[in-house]
Amino acid sequence: MNFGLIGKLPIETVNFFKEEILKRRTPEPYQWVHFDTYLNDKFMEIFDSEELKVLYDEKKFRFVQKAAVSEPGYGWRIHKDGIADKGAMNIALSCNPTDWVRWYDNDFINLYCLMNNIPIKLKLPKTIEDISSRNTDIFKYDNVPFMEEMHQEVGDVYALDTNTWHSFKCVGTETRIILQTKFVGSPTCEELFKSLCKKSFKNIIKCE
Repeated sequence: MNFGLIGKLPIETVNFFKEEILKRRTPEPYQWVHFDTYLNDKFMEIFDSEELKVLYDEKKFRFVQKAAVSEPGYGWRIHKDGIADKGAMNIALSCNPTDWVRWYDNDFINLYCLMNNIPIKLKLPKTIEDISSRNTDIFKYDNVPFMEEMHQEVGDVYALDTNTWHSFKCVGTETRIILQTKFVGSPTCEELFKSLCKKSFKNIIKCE
């Protein structure tokens, strides 16, 4: 399972977070805008899951919630979301029908990098056994064969797999703004989807 749609948030909720993210962004064509306490507090006013707790980064003193802001033509190369990350919850605050997220076969990408002498950058944790690939240097990724592709609509709330090679790109005229939340215990996409379908937001419009 690479992704699962849970439902939609009302446009007034989407617009609130979109406006707050835009206040905090800089002129860069691609960037992460991290949540501050105010934004997390606003998020927790409507998020009422009893099973999921938002991850807090003790070293950086902030919640692991952020928005990826991509101008048309920008995105992020083929990657995984870190050492221990398995899944995340995303909310589309702004997007185009042609924007995409793509997932790739792990073995194919590993071999593709090996055959083309493309580095896979590693993060080195405390023990060598925990090494996990995070980024490839495949910068021209539009035509790389992929397994699955998804498109978002404004307001979509969905779980996604962050532990399989994937990439995303803004392909349209609107800025792509995707709010991402990570949770304690690094649940998988399947675990997130199951939990969020039971209980997630007080004001969510559930998918039928």
